[in-house]
Amino acid sequence: MLLIRFSFLLGILHAAVFAADSSGKFNIYLSGKPLANESYSIRSADGKITIDGSGAADLGMLKINIEQFKVITDDKYMPLEAIAKAQMGKANMLVKTKFSADMAQSEVDTGQGPNTKEDSIHGGDIVINANLPIFPWSLLMPRVKLDTAEPQQFYAYIIGQTEAPLTVVSKGKDTVEFANKKATLNHLSGSLTTQAGSIDADFWIDDDRRIIKAIVPAQSVEVYQDGFERRAPPAAPKPDAEGAKKTPNP
Repeated sequence: MLLIRFSFLLGILHAAVFAADSSGKFNIYLSGKPLANESYSIRSADGKITIDGSGAADLGMLKINIEQFKVITDDKYMPLEAIAKAQMGKANMLVKTKFSADMAQSEVDTGQGPNTKEDSIHGGDIVINANLPIFPWSLLMPRVKLDTAEPQQFYAYIIGQTEAPLTVVSKGKDTVEFANKKATLNHLSGSLTTQAGSIDADFWIDDDRRIIKAIVPAQSVEVYQDGFERRAPPAAPKPDAEGAKKTPNP
């Protein structure tokens, strides 16, 4: 009985850590060059969890302003409603979604007036965008079990679009080097299967389940929590000028 009570107490403390209010900032790189930045906060009140943030990206010819990306869930991370408001170049986009156990009902406005859309879901989806912002993924991390190497199955709802299956594997702890420090972090590998194909990403999270680093190798994207600066890879060795002039013996 004492062991049961102790385990129950640990469960309460575990949940309390994840429910704590927090905030953060992400610096995002593409092929080693600064691409975007995001700021977000996570708040818990009245049995609900809210993640809310904004960001900006500069793609050269195209600038993206994420005015707001907000998701509200219950205290078990079941989505209740979400809003995404952004400007891509001169185009505006606004999506408002409400969730039930098996349905996402969206109002999508891309500048031509609102259109309604309904998508079947499995329930308990992680609500994300097709590309940026990255910070909505933060609500996945408290739900992942770190004490097993077995694949864990989730679903992600790409706001205003569709649902996609998501597989996550906990790969243990890694010592990760940054420009200004080292940190021992939990390593997660994720694979999101969309109609366009599979998107693979790796996340490194601290013991408070904050995303500290993330990479999407196929897209050459790197994400860093503010305060953990990107460590640039070593420069490629320069060719030996004298050696380059030598002609090898036949």
